[in-house]
Amino acid sequence: MTKKLAQIIMTVVTLNLTIHGDPVSKARPRFGKGRVHSDPKQKQFENNVRQIAWVEMQKRRLRPSTFRTSIKMTSFFAIPKSFSKKRILEAQAGVIIPPRHDVDNLIKPILDAIQGPHGPVLFNDSQVWHITACKRYVDVDMVPQTKVVIQWDDGGYNCSPSRTSSSTFVVHDEQQL
Repeated sequence: MTKKLAQIIMTVVTLNLTIHGDPVSKARPRFGKGRVHSDPKQKQFENNVRQIAWVEMQKRRLRPSTFRTSIKMTSFFAIPKSFSKKRILEAQAGVIIPPRHDVDNLIKPILDAIQGPHGPVLFNDSQVWHITACKRYVDVDMVPQTKVVIQWDDGGYNCSPSRTSSSTFVVHDEQQL
């Protein structure tokens, strides 16, 4: 029997999104007058994320991923005006972090905005196998914003230059004929 060396090329697609404005966390729906009410800021934030993701996907001629996906999110909050100079320096250095907004609630509106049956990036957030999320105060000369890096491999399909991104991995698999 002879052995054949099969080569599978996987391209890692990286999508960088920057959402300007104060980060918004997912809030519980409120019930009143027989209706369910969601926070309008949250809806607007999700719409902004969805639009930014859609534009980036269109620019790069990408289709929504069906493969495992990794997400890295950093939320940058404004430093309160009441902070002393010492606390401002500590906030910029990352020594102190914003006390409000749980990190898990900060990632939820991002996931909700990029997924769905007609989602710009993912079909379902169950594809996400790795999340890194953090929150901090803004650096010098920076405005409040949320930065999101979304990565997925394309499964070895359609490795055309328009779909390639930051890294290409070659996986060798020995198979018997």
